[in-house]
Amino acid sequence: MVTLLNKQARRAAIKLLAIAAVWAVSNIDSASINAQGISSASQSVLSGPRFLPAEQAFNFYTSLPEPNTLKLHWLVAPGYYLYQDKFTLSVQVNGETVLLPLQLPDAIAHNDEFFGDVQVYFEDVVAQVDLQTLPKNTDYTLMVEYQGCAEAGFCYTLQQQEIPLAL
Repeated sequence: MVTLLNKQARRAAIKLLAIAAVWAVSNIDSASINAQGISSASQSVLSGPRFLPAEQAFNFYTSLPEPNTLKLHWLVAPGYYLYQDKFTLSVQVNGETVLLPLQLPDAIAHNDEFFGDVQVYFEDVVAQVDLQTLPKNTDYTLMVEYQGCAEAGFCYTLQQQEIPLAL
């Protein structure tokens, strides 16, 4: 009789454990799903849109299409723009910083949340500089600065690029 009661008690205990395990797993799965939903929602709310690194948003390179002419190229990613008045080009000559005049294309009027009414470039930009005024037979490092933003509301810090140049 004792053996029969022990077997019945074990079966009942195993059934109860099985029911408890199924219940626990189902609650964990739904809790996990709810937590993932909350986590995903809070992550998108907290992180907002993702922005490209400046090098990708404003891909920069130079070319020398003819003697004494330097062209500066920016490939502007969709959804990003550059400020016309933030472009500068300078060079060190005899220990002094000399600004070089950039020839820029016409820009588009834009009301910017950071700087108000400005002129910007939403597409690729090519600026040109005449290098004839620089002394020849010298190595230079030109410093170009520019700044842009994402239309989604992120403004980059002033970007700087060094351009080694031998004339």
